Amino acid sequence: MDWVKPKHRARQMKQSEISEAEVSASTWLKQLCEENVAILQSSLPVRGTQSKLKPAKVDVSDYLRATTWGTGVWDVESTSRQEYLNDLQDLFGAATPKSKGRKTANTHTADPANVTDREASALQSANATKIGKWISQQLPKASYDPYVALACAGWIHALPEAGRRISPGLWLEVLQSALTQVDRAWESGPTEGLFPWIIWACEIPLALAKQLSHLGGKDRIVSETLNRIALLLEESSDNPQAFLARGGQDLRALLACIMRCRWSADAVGARKWFPPQRKALSKLAIAGLALTDADGKQLLFDRVDSTLDEEFWIKLNQLAGKNKKLQLATACALPDSIGKAIGEKPAKLRKVETLDVSMPNYSHYWEKNSIATMRRSWRERGCRVAVDFSTDVIWLDVLGNDGQRVISGEWDVEIFRNKKQLQTDVSWQEVCWFTDDDVDYLELECEVENVCKIQRQVMLMRDEGVVYFADALIAEEPDQWSVKSTWTVSDDIELHSDPKTTEGRLVRTGSTNQTAALLLPVAMPEWRRSPSHSRMDCKGQVISLQCETAAKNLYSPLVMSLRGIEATPAYTWRQLTIAEELRNQPRDVAEAYRVQVNRDQWVFYRSLTPCTRRTVMGLHLNTEFYAGRFSRDDGVFEPIVEVNPE
Repeated sequence: MDWVKPKHRARQMKQSEISEAEVSASTWLKQLCEENVAILQSSLPVRGTQSKLKPAKVDVSDYLRATTWGTGVWDVESTSRQEYLNDLQDLFGAATPKSKGRKTANTHTADPANVTDREASALQSANATKIGKWISQQLPKASYDPYVALACAGWIHALPEAGRRISPGLWLEVLQSALTQVDRAWESGPTEGLFPWIIWACEIPLALAKQLSHLGGKDRIVSETLNRIALLLEESSDNPQAFLARGGQDLRALLACIMRCRWSADAVGARKWFPPQRKALSKLAIAGLALTDADGKQLLFDRVDSTLDEEFWIKLNQLAGKNKKLQLATACALPDSIGKAIGEKPAKLRKVETLDVSMPNYSHYWEKNSIATMRRSWRERGCRVAVDFSTDVIWLDVLGNDGQRVISGEWDVEIFRNKKQLQTDVSWQEVCWFTDDDVDYLELECEVENVCKIQRQVMLMRDEGVVYFADALIAEEPDQWSVKSTWTVSDDIELHSDPKTTEGRLVRTGSTNQTAALLLPVAMPEWRRSPSHSRMDCKGQVISLQCETAAKNLYSPLVMSLRGIEATPAYTWRQLTIAEELRNQPRDVAEAYRVQVNRDQWVFYRSLTPCTRRTVMGLHLNTEFYAGRFSRDDGVFEPIVEVNPE
C-alpha cells in the first residue's frame, strides 16, 4: 500500500501542566498518541515518497547496518538473540530497489514489474511483526542484553519501512515497552553497563524523535538527550573507564551508537557538537585504533569473533570532523581501502618518517581498566603488544612484523611448591608503567596464598622489534619451587625446535611457512647438552616455559624477536656473573644475561633481593631491573629502562 497523505492531522496535542521534573518518555508518547495511534502510524514517512519533509541524509539501511558494528565479541546468555538483530539487518540493511516508472497511489494498477518489490515488502512486514512481538516479550526480563537493546533500536529505525504495515496494537506495545526502559535508564543511570544504557537513554529517544518529528513535541527530548551524550563524551576525555570496560569489548559498539544518535539528531535539525565533544570523540576513536589489529579486527579477543567494520571507520572519521591525528592514524593502521576512502594515500604516508610527530602517542595505558597497548610505530603494521590484566588470567596479543597475530590468548602462570600447585586465581596489580621513544615497559604483581608473589614483566623495545617477557618468583622461604609460564599462540602458528639448541621458532603454517618470531629462553643454556633447571615445550597451541629451583627466589625470562629473523640469523645468549663486594652471587639473589640477535646486543639484569650495589659486565648497578643496549661503536651500554623500588 502506497502512502497517501492524511486529509487532516489529529487535533493539536493538549499541553499538560506537568513540571519538567515529572516529564517522562512515556508521558511524551502518550501526548503524541492519545488521539489515534492509527493516524500516527499512517503518517510515518516512507523512503521514496513525496512529502514536505526533507529527505534524511542517512538512510534506514545505514542505521540498520550500523547496529551490527562492534557486535561480534559479546558473551551473552542466549546466542539466539543475535539472530533477530541479523534478521533486521537482512530485511532492512540494504537499500530498497527503486521501481522503474512513475509510482502511483492506485495499487490495483501497479506495474507487474513491481511484484518482486511487493513480495519483499510482505516479507518485511511479516518479519517485522515477528521481531516486534519478540522484543515486547524480551524487554521486561532482558532489556540489558546488548542484542535485545540493539534489536529494539533497529526495529525503531526501521519504522518508516515496516511501521505502517503492522498492527497498530503491536506498534504501540513495542513503543510503550521500549519507553518504559527509557524511563528506567534515565532514573538509574549506567549502573548495569554503559552500552545498553546509552541505547535506552540516548539512541531510542532520538530515533523516536526522528521518526515522529513531523508531529512536534520532540524538542525537549532531543535537547536533553544531546546534553546527556555531550556530558559522557567530555567526561571520557579525562576518564574513559566506562568506554573501555571489559578489555574495550564495547568501545566500537559504543562509538557506533553515538554515531547513530548524531545521525538522528541531525535528521531533526538539532544543534551540532561543540569542539570539546568532537575532540573527545576523536580520542575515543584513537583508543579504538590502538585496540585494533592491522586487519581491522579487535585485539584482546579471539580474532574470529571480531569483524573489520570498514564502513564504521570511514563514518567515524567523518563524524569526528577534520581531526588530522585521527585521520593519519586511521590511514596507516588499518587496511588501505579505508585510508583511501577518507582521502589519504596510506602507502605513501607509511614511508614519511616525519609524520611521526603528527601522530597520536604510540602506546596507551588505561590504569583503571587494566589495559596496555604497545606499538613500534603507527606507520608500521606489526611489532605490537596488547595486554588486558583486568581478570585473573591475563590476555595477551603480540603481532609479528607483518601485522598478523603471533600470540593471541591467555598468558597464564602456574606455581608449584613441592610439586603441589598453588592457587593463583588472584587479581594482578600494576607496579610500574614506563614509556618513552625507545621502550614500553609494564610490570605486574600478584600475591599467591601469602607464601610468595609473582612479578611479571613485559617490555617492547621499539627500534629492534623485540619483546621481553619474564616471571619472577619472590618466596618467603626456600623450598622446591617451580614456575610454569604459558603463552597461547595463534591458530596458524607452530613451534619449531632445533635438535641441538634450545631456542624455538614460531612458524606461520600454510603457504608461507615463514618464521614469525624467534624465541630465546635465556634462563636456559644455549645448547641442549648442557644441564638445565628449565625447559620449553609446546602442546597444541600453548607454549610453556617451566623453571625450577630449590632456593628462595626464581627468575624465568623469555626474549621474543619479531624483526630481522631470516632463516639463519646470528643469535646467542649467555648468563652473566654478578658480583657483590668481590663475591659472586647465586641465581636466587640476582640474574643477568647478555643477548644478541643479528648485530644488536643487550644486557638484562634483575635483582631478586633488596637492591644493593652490584657489578655485572662492567656495569655498576643499584637497581631492581636494568635493560641496556650495547653500542658497537664505543663498547658502552646505553640504558633503555631502569626500575628502582620506591
